[in-house]
Amino acid sequence: MMLILILFIYGSCMGSLLVAMASRYVNGDSYLFPASHCDTCQTPLTYWQLVPVLSYALLRGKCQTCDGTIPAVTLIMEVTAGLLTTTVTDWASLLVVLWLGLWGFAALCDWQTQTFPGWVSWVATGLSLWQHSPFVWLLGCACLLAIHLLWPHWRHPVIGDGDLEMMVSYALLWGVTATAHWLVVACLLGLWRARVGGRIAFLPDLVVSAVGWWLMT
Repeated sequence: MMLILILFIYGSCMGSLLVAMASRYVNGDSYLFPASHCDTCQTPLTYWQLVPVLSYALLRGKCQTCDGTIPAVTLIMEVTAGLLTTTVTDWASLLVVLWLGLWGFAALCDWQTQTFPGWVSWVATGLSLWQHSPFVWLLGCACLLAIHLLWPHWRHPVIGDGDLEMMVSYALLWGVTATAHWLVVACLLGLWRARVGGRIAFLPDLVVSAVGWWLMT
């Protein structure tokens, strides 16, 4: 029980870090500087305001200085990352959790800007290739490179290049059958969100589906 609690704390800290990194990506800020602060009033946060989950509850989801709302996605990400980390039992499961964390960060960026840092795809694909042969490594990297080179020349793509990159990465991890099941749930989530109209970022739906399947296994 104590080990699960420790893993949850580590995971929630990582979730908090990913939210902060995504916020800085969206705002065009450095990942390292300045120190953590309120996005509304820019007031630096004290140590007790940086405790994952607990700080959000104590502050009731609002900045103590300006009363600005702290996005609920912060709490959701901290709790989800904490739960994911409790599933780590060996090297293989650790790689999966790291893979989910990378795509979770990408989804946070994509949700707000419909873009995310390109390095995420390469690192995540590298994690998904760890148990494969050199031939599969070559094939996976070739697919990723082809997507990067060809997608900018497609005037009206029906799917984002980042979405396709995650699909390739997921298939390398779990195979075709599991990928089909994962995509069905993600598409249903996307269709449900698309009812409001307009273009939506699909990567968050892919990540939610992936997290759900992993927690259920």
